Amino acid sequence: MIHKKTLQSILFTIDLTFFSIFFSILHYEKFSVFIPYGNYLYLYFIFLIFRNFTSFYYERTIALIQKPLWLALRITFWSTLICILFVVIIISFSNLWSTSRLFILTLTIILFLYDIFVSILFKAMIQSTNVKVKYSDKRIEIKGINKFYIKWLIPGILLLFFTYIGTNYIKYGSFQYGLMHEQNLLILIASWGLGTLLTNRYKEPNSINHYYEIAPYIKASILTILFITLFYYILRIDSDSISLIFNAGIFHSGIEITAFYLFFFGESKKNGIRNKRYNKIPLTDEGQDELEIENIGENNKNTYTRELLKDSIKTFGFAYQNQLIKFIWSTITDEQIEKNKVSIFNTDQTVNIKLLFNDSKKLIINVNRLNDCRRINEYLLANYKKLESGGILVGNFVPLEKFRIHLRSKMPHFLYLILLPFHFLFHRVFPKLMITKQIYFILTKGKNRILSKSEIFGRLSFCGFEIIDENLISDRLYFVCKKKKTISKETSPSYGPIVKLKRIGYEGKLIYIYKIRTMYPYSEFIQGEIYDKYHLDKTGKLQGDYRITSWGKFFRKYFIDEIPQLYNWLKGDLNFIGVRALSEHYYSLYPKDLQEKRINFKPGLIPPYYADLPKSFDAIIESERTYLNQKEKSPLFTDLKYFIKALSNIIFLGARSK
Repeated sequence: MIHKKTLQSILFTIDLTFFSIFFSILHYEKFSVFIPYGNYLYLYFIFLIFRNFTSFYYERTIALIQKPLWLALRITFWSTLICILFVVIIISFSNLWSTSRLFILTLTIILFLYDIFVSILFKAMIQSTNVKVKYSDKRIEIKGINKFYIKWLIPGILLLFFTYIGTNYIKYGSFQYGLMHEQNLLILIASWGLGTLLTNRYKEPNSINHYYEIAPYIKASILTILFITLFYYILRIDSDSISLIFNAGIFHSGIEITAFYLFFFGESKKNGIRNKRYNKIPLTDEGQDELEIENIGENNKNTYTRELLKDSIKTFGFAYQNQLIKFIWSTITDEQIEKNKVSIFNTDQTVNIKLLFNDSKKLIINVNRLNDCRRINEYLLANYKKLESGGILVGNFVPLEKFRIHLRSKMPHFLYLILLPFHFLFHRVFPKLMITKQIYFILTKGKNRILSKSEIFGRLSFCGFEIIDENLISDRLYFVCKKKKTISKETSPSYGPIVKLKRIGYEGKLIYIYKIRTMYPYSEFIQGEIYDKYHLDKTGKLQGDYRITSWGKFFRKYFIDEIPQLYNWLKGDLNFIGVRALSEHYYSLYPKDLQEKRINFKPGLIPPYYADLPKSFDAIIESERTYLNQKEKSPLFTDLKYFIKALSNIIFLGARSK
């Protein structure tokens, strides 16, 4: 049986080899030389870079291994399309106009056919050898919002060609294909392609509102004109050519928008897609379910005692051992744990935990700090497996505030101020970036990691634990947590500077909102616990929310964290004005009638909060209800009114997010 990563490496090597062979053969056909040189050598590397980039971005190799054939072929199509689009853009920016268009087109077609052949052959080999591949998704059903229709994409491309030819014929009275038209068409297609990719155009209509369905076409048209303008500025295209390109782009957009508008209303009358429908949203904590926990047993001679705990902790020689014993015992005293179900460690190696039998322990204590653990999630999940349902894990870590105090105590204040940014960059930024993460762990070996309370508690919740108690003893924060729920189904919890947050979108569908990180990693997994403990303040925000970073408060004050949401707006997930996109937990706090009303509209970049400036959670509820009622009657006027009012409050009254 071949390991998945090994198989990925083999497929990547084969792909690279055949790409080089195909390119060399075509180069030989043109120049009688196998090894490319000059502009074609540049073209080789441009193709290679973007082919690998799109393959990595779409996870084409993983799709081939794990996903059904139909989905692997679909990913291959889009990967090839985007690759050639980027190659065309680079050619437009560079001095590679002399390279043969036929060469580029032929190579693209050969590679596409090769990818299809490899996909079919690979799946056939798996079936013939009876090797079972576990698909990561059960026959994925592509929802309308993500489903591109090839049958609409092809007419869109053909219309683009005919519009350009027609525009040229109207202007000059004839059309003769030449180098100028080739360049113009490349720019027009590249601009149209970028607009399409960024706005999710050519998707199946599944909305009850024609404004939402036609919006991607309008956005794509605007972006197409903007990209044409960009190419005009950079490439210094002559006035006749740019006039042709602009006119063709405008005519194409007008015809396409009108055609879709007529199609939408025709289909809506025929199929009745205007009927409202609500999605029942499972309001669970990242897909985690509560575990069944057996009742506490009776006290007997085999029960773990305070004296046994005291004897074990004393062996480690902590100066604060009495405080630690008191804290642990006060938390577990009512649990009635059997002696043979207790294990105490002082280790940063997960392998020591893995030696235990699964579901065999009721209490695991590790006095070693988590700051020296290389793979924290792996360690926590190992403990999760060894504990029975309701089992207790005791651990500790040095929180980042104590690291700052320790750093300050070692040097004069002026030197501390100089070194602090570099300390922050190395210990907080480097571990979160793909490029520098490996360098950081090679240099530090995973020791002395800077960890926040939010991150550790979030990781514990992600791994199926619930915090029971915490206590700061000396410079360490000790925690006691219980195995009470299943492990989160979230496959990629956020850790980098750009976070992808799950939110309730239009028609109750789950969407992912992009933001610049303002909270510590894994903070999203403890939102429910913070609410249960502290509840909401009078403004509708969580009280005692320690998840927000110091720079996060600054970013929120000036809306810097919201900038990536422009991508969601371009994609069509958000409107410019609309109610705030809520997490599943926060959404569950709303009245039922407002929950149902909310999902009839897309969320927005600018919520009515900034127009009404409500002072309490109840006032926020009424503000949103008023806005949605008005929007039902007059969508455009309501959004315009709220936008002007919100802008005024932000500029003149200093309305800000907290």
